[in-house]
Amino acid sequence: MSRVAHSLKTKLSTLMIVLLVIGAGGVASVLTQDETPKAQITTEQSQTTYVKYHGVEGQTALDLLKKYALVETKHYDFGDLVTSVNGTPGNGPKYWSFYVNDKLAEVGAGTYVTNDADTIEWKLQ
Repeated sequence: MSRVAHSLKTKLSTLMIVLLVIGAGGVASVLTQDETPKAQITTEQSQTTYVKYHGVEGQTALDLLKKYALVETKHYDFGDLVTSVNGTPGNGPKYWSFYVNDKLAEVGAGTYVTNDADTIEWKLQ
């Protein structure tokens, strides 16, 4: 085999190996991507009464709730108040309250920016 043919064969083999490695890396990254976070939703007598999900770095508790459920809010000067989750209203004597890591939140859901370690719970109480 001539030098030119041997050099061309070596370059083609190297190129094929590089492409295979890149392709395998792409497949591996697709297989290891996290699924969309899920929420636990409890329904009693056709009414949602509880929603639980994990925080996502940089997203508000309210934005995440809206990803998992059909949410209605009422806007006030201090922020948005959740008035209904999946058609279940929170209007006397029970209201929608949200908790961060088992503690009643001290700020509104539209203000609270979650992190990956947070557990957010919404309770009709």
